[in-house]
Amino acid sequence: MNLPPRVFYSLTEISARWGCPAADVAGWAAADHLSLVTSIAAVFCGKLPVAGIVAVSAADMMRMFRRHGPSEEECRVFRIRLPGSTEWQYITDPPDGVLIKLTDLMLMADEVHRFEDDRDLLRRPALSPGAVPRYDWDAVNIMLFQRINDRGLPATQGELISEVQDWFAQNSPTGEIPEESTTRKRIAPIWRALREKD
Repeated sequence: MNLPPRVFYSLTEISARWGCPAADVAGWAAADHLSLVTSIAAVFCGKLPVAGIVAVSAADMMRMFRRHGPSEEECRVFRIRLPGSTEWQYITDPPDGVLIKLTDLMLMADEVHRFEDDRDLLRRPALSPGAVPRYDWDAVNIMLFQRINDRGLPATQGELISEVQDWFAQNSPTGEIPEESTTRKRIAPIWRALREKD
């Protein structure tokens, strides 16, 4: 049985994954290309109690992402956004907002993957001549042709990725399966090309 896909990436992981400073990630979040999230204990926004995973505004935390001079390790935020909402809620209790540390900030994995897919961030150069691929992607392509011919596309790209991961789990001679991000990189162009035909 495979573990479910990961849910969050820390800001440190994303900086390493994309090879860019955290200030760039924060800038993209401030420009609404991404959303930074964190987990908070119970607060009140007016009469509305809020706790758990919420979005926080990168623009409110830019003191933690200075490009010149030292950045601060923490700051207080006074507004949050609930999952699925586009409206910011202002924290009224506690009156001094919520203290957020740099290490508290995360990005949702689904959003990270969409951002990467849209920009082909995980595309790597082809293997050098004579190199033996680690995974049998040719066999996967055959499986995909058969699957799509016989049953069509599944409802979501995530389902197709899960099917490929399951195929590797059942057919890998070493028991190794690629990371989900590797499979996503392979499947995303196929998914886009077939969906554009719809």
